[in-house]
Amino acid sequence: MLALTGLPQRPALVRRFALLAVGATVLTACNVSAGPPRTVTLTTLNGSGVVGTVSFSAVGERTAVEVKVSPGGNLDMPAHIHPGTCDSLTPQPKYPLENVRDGVSNTVVPAPIDDLFAGDLAVNIHKSNDDLRTYTACVDIN
Repeated sequence: MLALTGLPQRPALVRRFALLAVGATVLTACNVSAGPPRTVTLTTLNGSGVVGTVSFSAVGERTAVEVKVSPGGNLDMPAHIHPGTCDSLTPQPKYPLENVRDGVSNTVVPAPIDDLFAGDLAVNIHKSNDDLRTYTACVDIN
């Protein structure tokens, strides 16, 4: 067998190509977005003064949900995706979202973006963990 100086030996070269192939597969599988985010505008409820947006981005068969609200001083507001509409929410959430802390929440939910926009779902934000009955903002997902 002829040894070439400066070239990796065959087993090491094969391992490197295998690692590159695995890395490319992982990057392809983690495609963050299949299109531009879809953004909906929250409606203020109960005189809370809370305004903002909810953005949805496809992450394969899941969806990244980003809630941004102002004022951002509310330290810990629970947020959920509920069945129904803002006018008629089903109390039990379908998908819990990370609480809105200092104006922002980021969550990946186990549902494709098209399923979330198929109708009869709404994002609802509560005043606090201690006051879940007071809704501060809501938006129908459509």
